[in-house]
Amino acid sequence: MKKLLALAVFSLLIMGGEFQTKLKKLRDFMEKEKLSSVLLSSQRNFSWLTGGGTSTVVISSEQGAVSLLVTPGAFFLIAPNDEVPRFTQEELKGFPVKVLSYPWYKGVEGDEVLRLAREYGGPKIGSDLPREGTVFVGDKLKRLRYQLLPQEVGRYREVARLAAEAAEKAARELKPGMSEEAIRARVAYELFKRGLVPTVLLIGVDQGIMKYRHVIPRGRILRKYAQINICARKYGLVVALTRLVHFGPLPEEIKRRQEVAEKVYAAFLYGLTPGSNLSEVFTRAVALYERLGYPGEWKNHHQGGGIGYAEREFIVTGNSRERVHLNQAFAFNPTLAGAKVEDTVLVTEKGVEVLTYTGRWPYHFVEFRGRKFPVPEILVK
Repeated sequence: MKKLLALAVFSLLIMGGEFQTKLKKLRDFMEKEKLSSVLLSSQRNFSWLTGGGTSTVVISSEQGAVSLLVTPGAFFLIAPNDEVPRFTQEELKGFPVKVLSYPWYKGVEGDEVLRLAREYGGPKIGSDLPREGTVFVGDKLKRLRYQLLPQEVGRYREVARLAAEAAEKAARELKPGMSEEAIRARVAYELFKRGLVPTVLLIGVDQGIMKYRHVIPRGRILRKYAQINICARKYGLVVALTRLVHFGPLPEEIKRRQEVAEKVYAAFLYGLTPGSNLSEVFTRAVALYERLGYPGEWKNHHQGGGIGYAEREFIVTGNSRERVHLNQAFAFNPTLAGAKVEDTVLVTEKGVEVLTYTGRWPYHFVEFRGRKFPVPEILVK
């Protein structure tokens, strides 16, 4: 009885809340683009539309195991027969979904998803992944995800807290003599234990950090300096952050470079007000590299951008056309050799909220144009 009541309440929330809001967004999009339906096959858009469900089987694949088809009057699950039970009983339980199933072996022999989409979706199908016979609208669709709904903000805060707790716990437990692979395994364990899936897991130590911006474990052994750089996903929402640990006094050059990265980072956060032009935010922030003695440094690595259902929904440049939205998430990551700052933040009515702040890692405030912003420090042990 309790399960039935819970399901009824859940269904009511779906019908009257997040799902219906997103369904309307999709149908308005279809009307604007003159599409007869929209086919969603990416795991990112499955998670977005279902409020945190997952269609992932192959972790590294953007394409999910099933597809969703939205028409002006219906919502369909298109799936091979072997996936239907789990998706109807777990991921889509309580949703007003109609099932279009096909034998798994026919899906191997031909594009059954497209066949069913054409049969039920009409003549002009928009697809979030490139698919022959459809109109690719993936780049346009992702803009529907930028401004998070209140329910998504609540989930994002949970994901960010868990991801930061995992990375920081692993970082605090580092010891000289550990290999990069051992550190990576430790971070992965802490993430998986909390229900998160790492989508980026870069671990570097000592000279690896000084030489490369993206450090892949290659058997180096930690002596004094370690970097943990992750992206982790839960409910489809992705969080990015970097934590640095140094054993013994911090060398003056690393300290100086880190201070530059922090100043650039603060300049990025300063620009995050609703309506701001992100190309102007970028130009103002990267100008600090030259002003602080490191001209052209921004050209050696991207500076980050919007985040949400992708590791970066877009990367900001001087030619960006995007503007800042209320309840939009960002992850900026200014770097210099041996230095980096990265957190995931949210633009709120009260200002910038650092989602990946746990209170268990050393932070200090960095000022830019009269405003102060919290920035993670290098943990010195």
